[in-house]
Amino acid sequence: MQRLLLFLLGFLLMFPACRKHAPLEPERLSGAAQSLDFWALARSYPHGHIYSKNLTQAYEWRKMTTAVRSGGIEADWEPLGPKNIGGRTLCLAFHPDDPEVIFAGSASGGLWKTETGGVGAEAWSYVPTGFPVLGVGAIAIDPAHPEVLYIGTGEVYNYTAAMPGLVDRLTRGTYGIGILKSTDGGQSWSKSLDWSYEEMTGVQQIVVNPLRPETVYAATTEGLFRSYNAGESWDLIHALPMAADFALNPVDTNRMLVSHGGYQSPQKGVFRSIDGGANFSLVSGLPSNYSGKTLLTMSPSDPSIIYASVAHHNAGLGLYRSANGGTTFSLVNPMNVPQYQGWYSHDIAVNPEDPNYLLYTGIDAFWSANAGAILLPSSYWFQWYIDTLIQAGEPEGPSDYVHADIHAAYYHPTLPNTLYLATDGGIFYSGDNGHSWEGRNGGYQTTQFHANFSNSTDDPAFALGGLQDNATAVYLGQDSWYRVIGGDGMSTAVFPDNDSIVFATYQGLNILRSTDRGIQFVNVSPSQALTEPRAFNAPYELAPSQPGTIYAGAQSLYRSVDTANTWQLVGAGQVDPPNVLLTIAVGPDDPQLLYVSTAPLFGTVPPKVLKSVDGGQQWTAMAGLPDRLAMDIAIHPLDPEVVYAVFSGFGTAHVYRTTDGGGVWTPVDGGLPDVPANTIWIDPQIPQHVYMGNDLGVWVSTDGGENWGSYGEGLPEAVLAMHLSAYLPDRKLRLATHGHGVYQSQLLEEVTAGKEAADRRPGSLRLWPNPAADRLQVEVEAAERKEIDWYIVGSEGRLLKRGKESGRQSWQIDLREIPAGVYFLRVQARDWQESRPFIVQ
Repeated sequence: MQRLLLFLLGFLLMFPACRKHAPLEPERLSGAAQSLDFWALARSYPHGHIYSKNLTQAYEWRKMTTAVRSGGIEADWEPLGPKNIGGRTLCLAFHPDDPEVIFAGSASGGLWKTETGGVGAEAWSYVPTGFPVLGVGAIAIDPAHPEVLYIGTGEVYNYTAAMPGLVDRLTRGTYGIGILKSTDGGQSWSKSLDWSYEEMTGVQQIVVNPLRPETVYAATTEGLFRSYNAGESWDLIHALPMAADFALNPVDTNRMLVSHGGYQSPQKGVFRSIDGGANFSLVSGLPSNYSGKTLLTMSPSDPSIIYASVAHHNAGLGLYRSANGGTTFSLVNPMNVPQYQGWYSHDIAVNPEDPNYLLYTGIDAFWSANAGAILLPSSYWFQWYIDTLIQAGEPEGPSDYVHADIHAAYYHPTLPNTLYLATDGGIFYSGDNGHSWEGRNGGYQTTQFHANFSNSTDDPAFALGGLQDNATAVYLGQDSWYRVIGGDGMSTAVFPDNDSIVFATYQGLNILRSTDRGIQFVNVSPSQALTEPRAFNAPYELAPSQPGTIYAGAQSLYRSVDTANTWQLVGAGQVDPPNVLLTIAVGPDDPQLLYVSTAPLFGTVPPKVLKSVDGGQQWTAMAGLPDRLAMDIAIHPLDPEVVYAVFSGFGTAHVYRTTDGGGVWTPVDGGLPDVPANTIWIDPQIPQHVYMGNDLGVWVSTDGGENWGSYGEGLPEAVLAMHLSAYLPDRKLRLATHGHGVYQSQLLEEVTAGKEAADRRPGSLRLWPNPAADRLQVEVEAAERKEIDWYIVGSEGRLLKRGKESGRQSWQIDLREIPAGVYFLRVQARDWQESRPFIVQ
């Protein structure tokens, strides 16, 4: 597994992405592949395993515990959106009796439902299942009993084979726990095909026999399964791995076809059975050696007519047609509709009333009225509205816009000439056979954010973050956001002293800067870094005490001291050859203090955490840390000797802390499950409060990491928590997720002896005037004389001033060197601490 393990990170050197600004040109290497591969490999390193059982066990354990409470405050997460931008969507299913009821399976945001056909600003609602469901790859509704539903979980495109140049390519995006079933229209769910304790499994298609609904088929990563008892038990009837699609003759249900193959799968092909699945034979007339996948569609009005889209991983091989029920196929059009997404997203939908009228989809959609012989454009993905605020439920582009990467195409079963598409930008609708389109994404909060999400320090209604396949999204205080830049959005940053200056990136350290809050951007990338291998979401970080100083990492570290106008190579070159930098942390009060983590390119050099005290000229590798990828590092805002690092993977502790500047690292994850961790954040106003996000949700420690508890009230059942940040003036914690958009919760306050005595009690803190001008009067009433340390912290968490007093004191603090703004005074003794906000005018 370690051979060439994270070579995909270096692919950005060999195949630079092309998507930059609107209008956008298609990229030549799929950003989806890079994103999915890094997701999988970060979690599977170094042993090559992704354990769904860990997620399941953690979820079950968390259900048995209560939410963390401190000082009467508990998590109260609420969604911030975006509710106007649909996230990556894998499948849809339609109620047979109510045409307005549709279910949608998102890539990592679970199951959703609309009762309006997707029309309206709040058309979609999340469907809880009682299980840690992230990706939903298949949905089926019993046509005779529509209250019976099945969903298949997990998103997997391959897990055994390789793209050229790679030994192992997992190419997956979420955990799979098998198939769930509901008998009450989705109100409650139970396990059907239970893969909760397996690894790397996924379900691609579920089909209910329309003549005998107790018989259900499932195309999965493990092969084709069948149940004769409505999902009570399952039998593997075709054991070829990576069953990609399944077609069942609705008139003669003994006749069926199944396709096998994924991203460079070693075994592939389309097989046919005419005896109910007892025997299968390879069909003729189709390519026998393809490196992508084959999708099948049977004509509803004439089941003897079957279409197949066959593709290599990086190019389509054409549209094929059978007129004899799949006995033989012939090529009808060699057009490369899937393009470089042949492993990922393409499909065919056939008009229920006309077997010759079809929609063929890949990156874009094409229609044909003559069985595919002539394919005409139906949609153009690059027509999307960029740099424009679109309210939820409103058009997302002109009538020929459909988001790129169409995973599934459907004719509505009861509405004539009506099509729905599941795309990497959500759900799209056509009421005229595919000649015009509109988005149906109102309320569908399923976008996939990457780290780092960033906030203004003085405006609660301004923030931004990068989205997989959906550009960079800007928050303006409402649940409808607007997109900028294009491409796969990555890390963002807001200048702490002037939020007109913002930074955003697309994959591979392509950094752009705006001086007008994201209205216009210019490219300020470190050009030399772009010649090196670098991470998919390559890091850059603003120094908190000197935000004009910026560090950026490829294999080497680069620094700008003029807000990214110019860049210089730091030190002699590669920091940890041949590894790439994965994350950067800068000292809150010292821009020369750096911690970085690295990721292996070739597997021969393990990942590391390294420290520099001279701005990156020299590095010291940290000892005593696990052989896993360190996904985030946080330096204590008041004591730079205290540092936290969180780790992905399985089989080790996930949070480590040092209290001596990296000399000794200690695991501090009491109460945390063995689930990959992604982000850590220290409350700068109450630093013993530490928040951590992992693949299940958010956790909090109120004692500096010694003990942890779930902090998830108000969140969906499972969220991929990618980045934690805060808007400190309002004490709001913000969570950017990979599949559920952004949420916000009140931060915990300190434990007090009782709110009724909060202002005047032994040990209480008072300060006046507030607002203050030149001086702030402080009074601490202590039960006994103590040494008391005090700190003034800015709203962005930066330490501005500190001092020491003794015993019961009243003293003044000179504020003349502190600019106008919102600040926090923190005082602490050996066994007591408090913080109060104040304003400098």
